[in-house]
Amino acid sequence: MTPNISPADAAAHIRKLDRATAAHEKTRTTLDHAIADARAAGLPLTTISEHTPYSREWARKIANRVDAERADLCNAPNYSDRCELPAGHEGRHRDGNMTWPQGVERPVSPASSKEKTA
Repeated sequence: MTPNISPADAAAHIRKLDRATAAHEKTRTTLDHAIADARAAGLPLTTISEHTPYSREWARKIANRVDAERADLCNAPNYSDRCELPAGHEGRHRDGNMTWPQGVERPVSPASSKEKTA
């Protein structure tokens, strides 16, 4: 049975969890990019897996995903042409989520307003 926790204690723990989660996501992104860079430089996947918490297969999948994300960024004229999500949505592309969430008002870009008036 979970003991009752005061709202102040709960808020303190929630803030601590939020900070740790944000730090973890940033560190993981850094590691994912380092894996992709190491593979692109020619380091064998076996060596990468020996120095990371991932198997050789997971290191390959991570490097492929990062390379694909980088290719998408390079091929789009600007980020908004590729992704319609609001700011602060890192990680949602892995789930194939490229549209606005329900209940979020979509801002009108200057380019789209010109097309409607022309």
